[in-house]
Amino acid sequence: MVLLAILLLLFAGFAKAAQSPDYLDQYGDFLAAHVRGSVVNYAGIKADMARLDVTLALMAAENPEALARPDRVALYINAYNLWTIRLIMDHWPGISSIKEAGGFLASPWKRSFVRLGGQTFSLDDIEHGILRRQYPDPRLHFVLNCASKSCPPLLSVPYRGEVLDAMLEERTRACLNDPAGARVDGGRLRLIRIFDWYAEDFGGRDRQWEFVRRFAGPALGAALDALAERRPVYDDYDWSLNDAPGPWTSALIGADAPLVGVGGDGPPSGEPLGQPPQGDGTGSAPAAMPERP
Repeated sequence: MVLLAILLLLFAGFAKAAQSPDYLDQYGDFLAAHVRGSVVNYAGIKADMARLDVTLALMAAENPEALARPDRVALYINAYNLWTIRLIMDHWPGISSIKEAGGFLASPWKRSFVRLGGQTFSLDDIEHGILRRQYPDPRLHFVLNCASKSCPPLLSVPYRGEVLDAMLEERTRACLNDPAGARVDGGRLRLIRIFDWYAEDFGGRDRQWEFVRRFAGPALGAALDALAERRPVYDDYDWSLNDAPGPWTSALIGADAPLVGVGGDGPPSGEPLGQPPQGDGTGSAPAAMPERP
């Protein structure tokens, strides 16, 4: 009987580890209620703060180190996006940009307020200290949302470990085939400013054309191939809140579900996309924090 009890406990533990984290269903309901296309309904969230805080509490209770790597990365992405919303709600209404949510001595990205696994982080800690350093993948730049119109849109579904690679692939492809993310105009490749701030993550400025070409659909691909000058230029960034339609258009509106099985070429290194190096990853990717304007 003792052995049976031990086996049952072990089975229960394995079953729990195989399940999606408990916060995901609650987070999915919250997103479905308040995110449409590229627009976040902050007025609706203000009337639904109890659900937001319950979702954050469930998320905060998760221990990232106890999760499998894809679930861990998904947790960090989801935490960044949802705690950004919580930061906005601490100041809304009354602000028109996330940059107004900082303090006199610290930007909003450097404030330590994100609770996760018994620790407290800043948004910069998650983006630069954890994701970019320990799990380097340039596609991450298309799933982190900074509550701004020019930022790659927030999905109305959570990121999930079991389909994370497909979601990263689909989001990158969608963003780069939207004119707000990448386009050819006046004989030049024009890119979202993220490529300027994080140039090294994309292989440097001289290899950004290759990265975009890898994800380009037929129309964009033909335009890219016809360019005589492949070095990109970068669009201005609209930091106003994403509570109204912004520059993102048809490639993203209504594209909230992951397209599982979407293919793509590998990165320049030949390593499969979404597979970070073995080991702790420290120093394996540039982790400099760009100076946002």
